[in-house]
Amino acid sequence: MLSAVLGGLYSAGWTLFVSAAVALAGWFAADAGRYGDTRDAVQVGADAWLLAHGARLRLDTTTVTVLPLGFTVLCAFVAYRVGLRAAARSRVGSTPDDLRPVLSAAAVQAAVYALVALGTAVIAADARAESSLVRALLGGFVLSFLAGGLGLLVGSGQVRPLLARAPETVRTAVSGAVVTVLLVFAAGCFLVFGALVLDFGTAATVLSRLHADGPGGLMYTVVGILFVPNAALLGGSYMLGPGFAVGTGTAVTPTAVVLGPVPAFPLLAALPSDGPTPEWTTALLGVPVLLSLAAVVLAVRLTPVERLDVGAMRGLAAGALAAVLFTSLVLLAGGSAGPGRMADVGAPAGSTFLAALVAFSGGGLIGGVLGAWWSSRRARRDASQRRTARV
Repeated sequence: MLSAVLGGLYSAGWTLFVSAAVALAGWFAADAGRYGDTRDAVQVGADAWLLAHGARLRLDTTTVTVLPLGFTVLCAFVAYRVGLRAAARSRVGSTPDDLRPVLSAAAVQAAVYALVALGTAVIAADARAESSLVRALLGGFVLSFLAGGLGLLVGSGQVRPLLARAPETVRTAVSGAVVTVLLVFAAGCFLVFGALVLDFGTAATVLSRLHADGPGGLMYTVVGILFVPNAALLGGSYMLGPGFAVGTGTAVTPTAVVLGPVPAFPLLAALPSDGPTPEWTTALLGVPVLLSLAAVVLAVRLTPVERLDVGAMRGLAAGALAAVLFTSLVLLAGGSAGPGRMADVGAPAGSTFLAALVAFSGGGLIGGVLGAWWSSRRARRDASQRRTARV
């Protein structure tokens, strides 16, 4: 358990240090240290780290709840790597079919991580900015338990036995759902980067109006990267149809855009212009269906099934699970980003879930049937070749 304790301290401390160091660099880059002091910069870094774990940040005039998901992913990756190394060094879970040591180690590592988050929230709090203590504690525990626990599972070699014991329908549904979500996320990234490239001049103009020199521009770029996963997930909701909002009373959908003034932030240059959209944008509605189809075909081929009805059932299950996973991620991508209109940023959960359920289940159904047909065709061909070889 000592490895788990040290793992919790290291994974939390390392990412917290990185956040504070970047905040200090940004403080020097922005005003050469003329305003405030180093404690203020470190506090900003601590607040950003807590925000990445889901701790609401209460300011004088508003409450910020939007997670910088890029930073959240970094924290999760570090916790995963620490869990991986802890399992390899301590040989936790080396006994086959015994998950109790793995779960205990994951809980200890997560508890230590959560205590670091709670302590950080207490120390960083002042009259100007205060993070939710309860959400900091729970967010730190959940992130470390899921990511660090996965690392412990992989490092202890327990993943393969778990997958082997799971029914084929479950394995196909989970793999198809995960691949579907990853493909839609990748398509969202492509959409965001494509829009930024096409409107690069606007992003450069925003940076110039912010009077950002070389170091300042670099800091804005780093902050923008931290929110790229948020933008990609909202781009996925855009391709599904419901779209998203960037402020109260706004809507960005494939059929119409209602924005109004938006904050001067370079990443927002990817947003389309107000008014009706080009006709070709409606074709984006078919992208999630095709991606779900491709993901389920791949999943069914990995766990072959020859009956079309079984393939269809597995495809529907994968699509439904993908809709739940994607909607959950979209909820994490939105929230309150500031005062006034910016208190409403994100995609509508109900509409996104229904659109994802229809698109992913439809694509999964077709993909399951196609995968089963392919598997049965290959099975018949192999049987024919064996009969020919006997003759």
